[in-house]
Amino acid sequence: MKMNWDITSDIDLPLLSQVIKSRGYTEDELKRTLDDLPDEALLANIESVAERIRTALYDNEPMVIFGHDDPDGITSAYVLYRYLESCGYQKHHYFIPNRNLEHHGIQKSFIDFVKKEHYPLVITVDNGISAYEGVEILNQLGCDVLITDHHLVQPEQIPNAYAILNPQLPECEYPYKMLAGVGVVLMLVRYLSKLLEHPVEPALYFWTAIGSIADKVPMKNINRIIVRYVIDNFDSVKDNTIEFLLRNHNRISSVSDKACFLQYCCRLIANGREKDGQHIALRFMLQRSDEKVRLFQLLEEEKANWESSLNNVFKLVDTLLEDFDSEAFIYFDDEDLIPYPLLGTVATYVVNNMNIPAIFLKKRHDVMVCEGRCSTGFNMVEAFTYCKESLIQYGGHAKAAGFTMNPEKYNTFIELFHEYMKPQLEALKQMHNLHIDGVIDYHQLSNKLWQELDILIPYGQENPEPVLVINNCTIELLSDKFNVDNCGINLPNEGLWNIALQLKSANLLKILDYQPAQTDKTFN
Repeated sequence: MKMNWDITSDIDLPLLSQVIKSRGYTEDELKRTLDDLPDEALLANIESVAERIRTALYDNEPMVIFGHDDPDGITSAYVLYRYLESCGYQKHHYFIPNRNLEHHGIQKSFIDFVKKEHYPLVITVDNGISAYEGVEILNQLGCDVLITDHHLVQPEQIPNAYAILNPQLPECEYPYKMLAGVGVVLMLVRYLSKLLEHPVEPALYFWTAIGSIADKVPMKNINRIIVRYVIDNFDSVKDNTIEFLLRNHNRISSVSDKACFLQYCCRLIANGREKDGQHIALRFMLQRSDEKVRLFQLLEEEKANWESSLNNVFKLVDTLLEDFDSEAFIYFDDEDLIPYPLLGTVATYVVNNMNIPAIFLKKRHDVMVCEGRCSTGFNMVEAFTYCKESLIQYGGHAKAAGFTMNPEKYNTFIELFHEYMKPQLEALKQMHNLHIDGVIDYHQLSNKLWQELDILIPYGQENPEPVLVINNCTIELLSDKFNVDNCGINLPNEGLWNIALQLKSANLLKILDYQPAQTDKTFN
């Protein structure tokens, strides 16, 4: 798909300065540390949440951490569980529901678990803000519920919990709202560390980085500070599990190697769903005996199977995208070709390839489920809010959201969604713009340049890998010096071109688009 180039860089500056200026950063902003994190006390209700946890610790009350079965939920559960364990507390348990067996949120299996074990305290992590009915039932059982979450709040149906910790709450004065679920848990742990006078293990920042990267929160501000702290202090943020994984991983020597290792950990712990509230990835992370090897092997096997299934699904989606030309991609998987856990991933795949909002739906149990993804310029939660009369439940982030719906409401939803889309068409056109971060000459491409850009890592939402334009170049020149991924773009062999690309590594280029060098896109 040909794109409009959005070029705002100052080409008289060195490349790194071009990129920094283009993105509105400052060099000081890129060098911020944990000391620059906002005061956790600004999070609404954090004192109530922390005091209830402290009471449970001092009174040796049993509690259960109720998580979510994606990497953000797993790391959230681990960070809280491990911190409480480091305090000497031993009466905490966890419960991770399996999305393949039941719907999202507090369901009957967990309520039965709490009732059977008589837990007086439940702490939700990476979920809970939409569990109105589940919290009501737990309240009736005499169980206090602390909700820690990061998903958008529906003010008309906030659960009647003991206390809610969520930066999205209207009354919350915390200056940064876009934390992952594990980021919210980390802020709670940092607050508890002051209250209990017990330090936070550096490894907890590592697992917070993993959950944040996996959940695709913006890689800027607080999220960037946390991930960059892990990268810059890599040798001191290790625990038993991290050291185990490093022994089974390729040699790590550069900043980009460390970033790749973090991505590998995200993919590994995305597997491991079990029944009865168990999860292989969380058991692996907590395990210290030889059983850790067996659990790791199970995760690796699942990861390999998952990647194989994903490749097959990507091939299916590629066929669906051939000659596709619309402002949004909506696909109902009525032939059950896409496994439910992959819906969000394939939606992201469409967004990355087409730069348009993507919605995937399928029937599951007695309802229809949906995962929607989009990039900057569109808000999936706002879209679903507009369609809420056709939905049972919905939630998520601006760029990643989902819902459940009665199947008979499908046509109504489609009509409402397209109705919402009409006034959004101009904004959607902007999504086809390719933002250019810097313009350089071919001779400036080098390993040194690649290393200079390392300061921008971690890449992610709102901080993607820089897009560069190489002036007056040919595909032969690039191929002589680099491995080239042309992404299906047939760049002519003859003539000079201005080529938009990304440096994927010191010797790999990814071509995104090209224009004739004779146009006004030549920046000499």
